[in-house]
Order: sequence, then C-alpha cells, then structure tokens
Amino acid sequence: MSKLKQVLILGGLVRFVIPTVLPQIVSILSSINEISTPVNSFKSLQEAFYYLRHNINLYDGGVNHNPPLLVVLLSLFDDFLPQPLSAIAFNLIYTLIDLYITTILLKLNKWYNEHNSKRLKKELTGFNDDLIASFYLFNPLIILTNLSHSTSVFTFLFITESLNQLLIRKNVWRSMIALGLATYLSFSPVFLVFPILALAKTALFKKDAKEIYFEGGAIFISTLGLLFLCSFATTASFQFLDSCYGTIIMFNKISPNLGLWWYIFTEMFQFFTPFYIGIFNLYSSIFILPLTLRLYEFKTTAPVGDSFLAVVLSYIWISFTKSYPTVGDLAFGLSLLPIFKATVFPYCKFTFIYGLTLLVCLFLSPIFYYCWIVLGNGNSNFFYSINLIWGAVHIFIIMDLLWGKLTYDYIVENKIPEGDREKLRLTQI
Repeated sequence: MSKLKQVLILGGLVRFVIPTVLPQIVSILSSINEISTPVNSFKSLQEAFYYLRHNINLYDGGVNHNPPLLVVLLSLFDDFLPQPLSAIAFNLIYTLIDLYITTILLKLNKWYNEHNSKRLKKELTGFNDDLIASFYLFNPLIILTNLSHSTSVFTFLFITESLNQLLIRKNVWRSMIALGLATYLSFSPVFLVFPILALAKTALFKKDAKEIYFEGGAIFISTLGLLFLCSFATTASFQFLDSCYGTIIMFNKISPNLGLWWYIFTEMFQFFTPFYIGIFNLYSSIFILPLTLRLYEFKTTAPVGDSFLAVVLSYIWISFTKSYPTVGDLAFGLSLLPIFKATVFPYCKFTFIYGLTLLVCLFLSPIFYYCWIVLGNGNSNFFYSINLIWGAVHIFIIMDLLWGKLTYDYIVENKIPEGDREKLRLTQI
C-alpha cells in the first residue's frame, strides 16, 4: 500500500471513528468559541432541523443562521434515519468531504508546479503527494473543525472545488458556480471573485479577457440569484437574507470569537456603530484588489507574479477581517501553503516566529476565555489581547509570503546562481 493511501485511510479513520465512538465530542467541540460561531455551529443546524420538522419558521428566535437549502438537504439525513444512524451518516459525510478536499489539493499542487515549470522553463519539484495530504488531513485545527461538524467544511469544499474546476478542468463557468455556492453558504468567499477571475485569465491565456471577466461575473451573480430564489421558494420569505447574511455584514449577534469585531462593537457607542460597521466591511475587501493586481501574472512580464498566491493571500486576509472567524479558517489557508514549496516558501524568513506565535495563541486563548467566563478572575481584555495576537499571525503570514515572493522574483529576473542565493540580502524601499 502506498504512503498516500495510508495517509488517506488514517486521516479518514480519525474523522469517522472518533465521533462515532465518542458522539458527545461533536457537541463539546461545537460549543467552543474558537472552533464554532453562531453562523457555522452544528448546534444551530440541529435547531434548524427541529424547526423544519415541526413546521416552524427556520429563522424564528434568531438561533439559526444557516441558508435554507443547506438546512433542507442535510435534514434529509436527520429525518429519514434513526438517531444513531443519522449521527453516523453525518460523520461519514464530513469524512468524505475532507478526503475529497485532500484529493483536490493534490491536483492543485501538481498543477502549480507544472504551471511554474513552464513559465520558468525549469523543472520544479514540490512536496510528495503523501506530505501534501498529511498537511491537510493531520492539521489539528482542521481535524477539530471537522469533528465539530462546523458548516465551514462545506465552504472549504466549494472553494477548493472552484479552484479545481478552473485550474484542472479548465471550466470558468463551473468554477464560478462553485464559488457562488461557497458564497451562499458563508458570504465571505464573495471577495474571492476578483483573485479567482484573475487566476482564470492566467490559467486560460488563450481566452479573451472580456469573455472570462464578464461571463464569469455573470455566472457568479446568476448562481447567487438562482440560489436566493430557490431559498425564497423553500421558505416563502426573504427573511433568510437578514438572518444568514445580514448577521454577518451587520454583526447583529455579538459573541466572543477570535475576530476583532466583537470587542470593539461591545464597547462602541451605539451612535457610531453604523459608521464603523461600514468601515470594517470595507476593510475586509479593500486589500483584495491590490493583492490581486500586484501578483497578477502579466504575460509580458512572465515569470514575475503568482495569481494562485494572490488567491491564497486574499483568503488569509478574509480570514483575518471576517466578523465570525474560527481556527479552521486560518488552518485551511495554512494547508495551501505547502503548495509553494518550490517557489515562495524557501524565501520566507519568519516561519518559526509566526508558527510559535500561533501555538501560543492556541494555548492561551481557551485559558483566558475560561478565566473570564468560568472563573470570573479575568475580564474580556485578556481574551481580546489574544485575539489581537491571533490577527497579527495573519499579518505575519501575509507579509512573509509577499516578501518571499518578491525575493523569488528578484532571483528569477536577475538569474542569480543557486550558490549565491543564501548570501543575498535585499532591502525594502
């Protein structure tokens, strides 16, 4: 048996066996605010199943923030299977999703190295498939997100499927449909439209730019429109728009999480709240376009630029600025970084620093929250201080990857020999 098959089997068993043998672990993990939030909690999804079963409006009480079509589809497993079997069915679904995401990551890793090998006219070798799979399947934060049955897993699925359809299948339409589904599930992926369409132009140079941008944008908007109409037909109301997306945009449900929003809007005077909500939403998107343009692969300047890196950095930025972040959001972005092993990653200088900072945050965050909420001998400032450092980890990663990319471009453009690269000292101007 190959190493890759061993990794896939072991990763699948961890995700399926643990919640099957210890079913209470799903409830425990879905109650931890670092792993689950009101907008992606499995508990709120189960509450929605109860509402649907008893013909109650899905969005009465302000508990459910999951889109209607997701609730209806997943409720089929809850309604038509007895309790032990329905729980096992969900365990199997989440396991298969993570395994499918892993197979896509393997394809993306192969595409990226082949794509850059053609641009550089030099063979690039990345990590082996078993290592790429291990970086995702054995990432503790990804495992915790999966075991909590967070609905974020479905968002990860459709984001990776969007990249799969674009880069592997060479189909912009299906890529935009997948991105539309990801946006329908959690709103934040809407900001990935720009870098993914730029990546489409990079991957499909033969196609006309107008055809890619206008048709791709039209398909994306049409997909969302159709999903909204189907949701209206399901619930006979547009209330889901406010409950699912208004809650995210307007931050209607203030609850402690790893983000920067909750503390500021807890302390904010109500008079200023609308203004700062607008500023925070603008901040979530304002850096996406500069990142996309700076890393855009212009044909005339090849091999400078990296549109795939722009997508990853944009995703990490969204993870940093979103209103309800979890550890799984950053973990998914980190699982994409090994793809850059042959290009950007060797020139990153602060991997140890932000890796250590990440571990400190993960250890101290639950401790500070426990001291604040349970013991009462701390306050919200302790927990929020860790949130700020968690946010700084995102910035460290983005800056380090950008600097690594600039260094790599300088080396390629100036054809610096392999032996002289370690002596190279560059300065930002």
